[in-house]
Amino acid sequence: MKKIGKYFFWTCVVFGLIIRLFSLSYNGIFDLATYNEWGLATLENGLDHSYMGTYFPFQYQIFEFNSWLSGILNLDYFFVYKSVNLVFDCGNLIILTLILRRLGVSEFYSLIYWLHPWFLNMFSLGYVDVQFTFFILCSLYFIFRDTSRDYLKAGIFLGFAFMMKPQALIIFISFFIYAIVRYFRTKNINMIHIFIFPAILFIDYYIFFLVQSGSTSVLTDAYLHTADYSPILNGHFLNGWFTVAYYIKGANDPIHSVTDDLNGSGFPVRSIAIFVVLTLLFYFIIKTQKDSSVVKHNIGPYLTACFASFAVPFLMTAAHENHLFLGTVLIIPVLARSKNLLFKIVVHIILLLQFINLYGFYGIGENPYFQLPVYQYTYKVGLIMSFIASFLFLIMLYYFFSNKSKLFSSSE
Repeated sequence: MKKIGKYFFWTCVVFGLIIRLFSLSYNGIFDLATYNEWGLATLENGLDHSYMGTYFPFQYQIFEFNSWLSGILNLDYFFVYKSVNLVFDCGNLIILTLILRRLGVSEFYSLIYWLHPWFLNMFSLGYVDVQFTFFILCSLYFIFRDTSRDYLKAGIFLGFAFMMKPQALIIFISFFIYAIVRYFRTKNINMIHIFIFPAILFIDYYIFFLVQSGSTSVLTDAYLHTADYSPILNGHFLNGWFTVAYYIKGANDPIHSVTDDLNGSGFPVRSIAIFVVLTLLFYFIIKTQKDSSVVKHNIGPYLTACFASFAVPFLMTAAHENHLFLGTVLIIPVLARSKNLLFKIVVHIILLLQFINLYGFYGIGENPYFQLPVYQYTYKVGLIMSFIASFLFLIMLYYFFSNKSKLFSSSE
């Protein structure tokens, strides 16, 4: 960057940091109280007696640390939880900037993450998605070199992400499918090394629960039945299932009152959605591995992670308003690489819709001294935006799969 550009970049970074520091005083989403309860229970009774699933063990231990720190410093739990989020948020900015450098595109694109209202609002409300996203970004940073040694390093970060939130599972599954397809196509086993540390970490936690509580299934059940913790059709995310839930729910019922225990073509809706996601994912992986430019620069795993983290919230049931966070982070380098104007416009509109939806439902948090204006947000508004978002996602699918778009060609 030129000298003036550097000054502008760092001014924007400082501005974004000031906004985040200011929003630390806002009590965020109600989930923060639940996180604190889990953290306190883990602190007092131990992980083996407090683990209840929904999230995975390493995330519980971070909650435990946050609750401990809150007690030691005698600070409000939400302030401490969001302060820890800030550390990860800064880490995300750094790693994202390094990834942009590695791809040879402008570092200024990282300012989308740092200054866009969608990301600022997510931080203000205290969602912990920034935490597992950090580990996913670190893992992806090492993957570009395509050596066994770097895949081992990437696996360390993937392992911790794998032990945090269910949203990280699709990245693990994506990499597994990618590695298997690559092996059968080229007999290259380098990427298999990325699964070594996650396997070790999982076994370590499994043994811990087995020894401490005598349970042989508490950890495996948490992974196998993760979807059962939220058996709903939609949790305030703008996708096609929002529209279905809107017309099924009662007149005065919330959108999340509709369960995904419906039938379509003789199969549960959730199973059909899973089948569609995995089919598209497999097809996308095949496509990327046939692209010589993608293979040469080894950006296939990154593109696969980006595609998966974007597709799952739009296609799966039980998607919540925050579930596109990882996808919107990973799409930034893709946005920087692409020269297709329509693709760029679609991504920016989706980001804007995510912000409007999030702010409409939850605002920016609670603060007795300062609040932003609140507008009338209704399910009808959400319905209209879900139609728009779904249509835009179909356009994105076209650019992900179209050979004509050359969206990821190095020539761009």
